[in-house]
Amino acid sequence: MIESQMLKGVIEGVILHIIKNNETYGYEIVEELKRSGFYTMTEGTVYPILQRMTKKGYILASYKKSEIGPRRKYYYISKNGEKYLANFYQSFNELNQAVENVIDRGNK
Repeated sequence: MIESQMLKGVIEGVILHIIKNNETYGYEIVEELKRSGFYTMTEGTVYPILQRMTKKGYILASYKKSEIGPRRKYYYISKNGEKYLANFYQSFNELNQAVENVIDRGNK
């Protein structure tokens, strides 16, 4: 299970990556996260993150008619979100490399 403190540092970037690939709605994001190994993510966790990212200007939202039920709120990435995501990729890669360096040195 992924530690919650670790998750807090990366979840916005992960969610933005999901949205970048395809405009989507909250429940679909939760399902994608679970399929990818983020088993503890729930709608109650993801929706506040989506609201926070909307306020920060990383994503935009619009309501669309659903074929099965009420309208859905779809999210898509903004220009600010694209910039944040590029920085996230770089920061995550640097962090990942640094952790691997420490682990590799410890295994020698």
